[in-house]
Amino acid sequence: MFHSLMKLRWTPSSRSWLLSLDKRIREQIIHPNNGKMVEVTYGKDVHTIWTVTVKGGQSDTIPLVIFHGMGGGCNMFLNNIDALAEKRDVILIDLPGFGLSSRPELRVKKEGYWRVDTTVDDIDEFYADVLNLWFEEMGLERVVLLGHSYGGYISSVYCLKYPKRVKHLILADPWGFPPEPTEAEKRPFMRRKSVVLLSKVLTKMNLFTPLRVLGPFGPFVLNYLRADLRRKFSSFFADNTFSDYFYALNTCDSPSGEVGFSRVSVRFGWAVKPIVERVHNWAEDLDVTFIYGARSWVDSSSGRVTQELRPGSYVDVQVIVDAGHHVYADRPKAFNDMVQKICEAIDDGRQPSITDEYKQRNKALSKLLRRPSCESYEETYNEDNGVRHRRSMSAHELSSHQEMDLEEELDEQGVVEKVQFSLQTVPGEVEECSPSVDHNVVPEPSVPVNAFI
Repeated sequence: MFHSLMKLRWTPSSRSWLLSLDKRIREQIIHPNNGKMVEVTYGKDVHTIWTVTVKGGQSDTIPLVIFHGMGGGCNMFLNNIDALAEKRDVILIDLPGFGLSSRPELRVKKEGYWRVDTTVDDIDEFYADVLNLWFEEMGLERVVLLGHSYGGYISSVYCLKYPKRVKHLILADPWGFPPEPTEAEKRPFMRRKSVVLLSKVLTKMNLFTPLRVLGPFGPFVLNYLRADLRRKFSSFFADNTFSDYFYALNTCDSPSGEVGFSRVSVRFGWAVKPIVERVHNWAEDLDVTFIYGARSWVDSSSGRVTQELRPGSYVDVQVIVDAGHHVYADRPKAFNDMVQKICEAIDDGRQPSITDEYKQRNKALSKLLRRPSCESYEETYNEDNGVRHRRSMSAHELSSHQEMDLEEELDEQGVVEKVQFSLQTVPGEVEECSPSVDHNVVPEPSVPVNAFI
């Protein structure tokens, strides 16, 4: 009731406004697409899931299903949709509790004559079951499933219960994998009394409550705080269309999805039941690819840990240079290229070989730069937490750094045209690198570089 009154009297937002923004944004998609409500019945309740289907250039390929992150919606992937739909259908949804989808009751449940608080298991089960009903209603038997951030958590939970439907799981900067760090493991700024107090206050409310409390001032504050939204989608809109879209997504209706998130999270940053502690329950034949942003607050160490915990299964970890948490929007071309390679491999009935391809590229670039290609560590610095640490670089990072070095070298030499080389005949390396232990390398931290989602 409170949220309804706030929406009508104070918050300048509505579902009709969100629907008009959705339509305006989808007009930028080149491929044929349509949005519709898909109804599923779960228990005694009927839920509607806003579904956008983009028809691809080919009909005999495996479809790609995309789950957005916390507070997001279908159109957050506008930079990616047309590229990914070149050879396959792409289906995106507003997750239940978000955007244009229905807002289920996730705060309490009925037990006998009583209403009690929901638990993390209740939320996990709800999303897994309802999404499986949606898959059935859509007639999707086998898919490549891509989840970003909180959508990565939900995708992971879905695969724990219904693994057979997912041919390959792509996790883009997924939230909810590492456990919460102990007090000793927390970074210095996280132990400050002011930060601890702020964290306690914020966790008493839903994530976007401050945005709703701002009422008519909310859109202006959001435009200031999330100026990156205009930059990320500047090739489509020069105005505030996307910041308005993000605002409407999170203020047009009750905060059902945020309530569910609060049940599965600890101080927003960590999961009550970390996925990394449950990956051993995934089916052995479930192939997984992690795609992280090098500048993201989500640490890629969880992907590496998952590799170690699933030695007999396919687990690949890639990190995209100059990308943050919204890796798909920060470096769309690099992100799209990776996802396309994965999907094409599935179409061909083989496992993806992204790491091998970038390793070959790295070797070729090393030859052009006349240097060994065995560098596998770099020092990274995160300004948000003031911590330096060394971590293993992904194959994509290595080749990206090599490409940047090559461009700088060519600029110094006055070479204008790009050097062409073939990855089919990779030249020998400048020198062979034998495996060795670098005792100066600081081990990768077992906890994430976390911040509020």
